[in-house]
Amino acid sequence: MDDTFCTIWGMSEMPISAARDHLGEIVSRAEHAHERTVLTRHGKAVAAVISLEDLQELEAAEDEADLTAAREALASAEPRVSHREVLTEFGLADGSW
Repeated sequence: MDDTFCTIWGMSEMPISAARDHLGEIVSRAEHAHERTVLTRHGKAVAAVISLEDLQELEAAEDEADLTAAREALASAEPRVSHREVLTEFGLADGSW
């Protein structure tokens, strides 16, 4: 690859314009080496290419964090607020959202 492709600690960064020409290689690196590639537009990170396995692990971690937070909320002694009350508070109870 050319010098627009920068790899640091298993994660690469490159402009979307350059990624178009190297998409097969980027996907292969993600799939086989679990290398993550951050795609940039005008120098700003806007997306990433990761392996499906890494994505599934990330989603499982997010699900576990959500379950932990829900369990903590259910175990809390704090008063509960119904979904309807929250919608009413934000002026959304009429279903117009």
